[in-house]
Amino acid sequence: MHTSLFIICLIIQAFACIFIGWSGVVAVLGLTRKKKNSAGVSRFHRFAVIVCARNEANVLPNLMESLWQQNYPPECWHVYLLADHCTDATAEVGRRYPFVTVYERRKGPGTGKGAVLRFGISRLLKKKADSFDAVLVFDADNVANPDFMRRINESLCSGNSIVQGFRVAGEPFRTLVTKWYAIYWPIYSFCYSYPREKLGLSCFLTGTGFAVKKDLLKQTGWDTRSVTEDVEYAFRRCLEGGRASFCVDAVCCDEQPSDFSVMLRQLTRWCTGNYQILRSCFRQWFRRFREKPSASLFDNLTLLLVGPCSFISLAVTAALAFVTSRMPAPFFLIHVLLFCAGYVFTVIGALILMLYMKTGVRKVLPAILTFPVFLWIYSLCSFFSLLFPQTDWKPIAHRGISGSRAPSGRRRVG
Repeated sequence: MHTSLFIICLIIQAFACIFIGWSGVVAVLGLTRKKKNSAGVSRFHRFAVIVCARNEANVLPNLMESLWQQNYPPECWHVYLLADHCTDATAEVGRRYPFVTVYERRKGPGTGKGAVLRFGISRLLKKKADSFDAVLVFDADNVANPDFMRRINESLCSGNSIVQGFRVAGEPFRTLVTKWYAIYWPIYSFCYSYPREKLGLSCFLTGTGFAVKKDLLKQTGWDTRSVTEDVEYAFRRCLEGGRASFCVDAVCCDEQPSDFSVMLRQLTRWCTGNYQILRSCFRQWFRRFREKPSASLFDNLTLLLVGPCSFISLAVTAALAFVTSRMPAPFFLIHVLLFCAGYVFTVIGALILMLYMKTGVRKVLPAILTFPVFLWIYSLCSFFSLLFPQTDWKPIAHRGISGSRAPSGRRRVG
């Protein structure tokens, strides 16, 4: 009986590992390939910089300061602040800047960023279409590196229509939760996004710090309905034969949740969105894959399935521990050793990445040693969101990333 259960568990584990293993192979193949050289700058794209904000008056100046400091021709960008159902001074703060136009959204449901982007992009295409070549999306709590726009422009000049920048955690040392995120985002970028960029596959958008060309938006609009609008937009473009590119040199900081309860809510929402995309897009994906199979289509599906498969793998691991504990000692010992090896491998990977990122290892050491726990929690959230979807959007209070006061004018690039 125990032997039969053991075999069944192994079969289920092997099925789940197909998708997890695919991601591992892509990561290895991508990271070992040389970085592509930039094609050079053929033009300066004009950016409509969209900033989505709800009651973000206290953190907005930090983003505006970082935009003012961009090493990019100032006549080639303008900020459009989408103040969504704000009850504080967010709109008033935005109007203090000469390079900002404020669009206030007071009607319509406050269902999250997807609705705000539809509102803002639709208005820009109707009223300002002649003034920009691409939209560049930020959240109000972000801070962009001075060369962010320049790097995104280089990627657009290379022929990419969708470009995701390198998102890193701002103020990462506040709590254990922020330290986990400080490890998670580089791992996501270097194990998922960057390898796919090198291999010519499509990555996913990660919610902020990304650009989309106007010509593409004219064709598609912001056609998302899930609670993870960024992932859905990239997935739909992949179904149409397009791809989302990743620019490792375009870095922006994004404030992360510091409370455990907020982290759980955010992770559950991300997982809920992935299930929504699978339900709404799988038939179209299957039809396209059947007509014209491609590595890009299969890869994009695996990215959506990594979460559920990780939970399946975690659950089977627990089941195997129960089964092998009732089998001859060597079976249980082998299982324990494999579990410990996986834990140690994950910790070593996190440590190496933090050393590479030149993050203060001592400050994040507790998070490095417990990072597998974060991944287990993420897997459990995937299962929980399947039973109890998190579709209600709740704003996350931000304290801000280091910045300075607003400038009175605009920086010029010589």
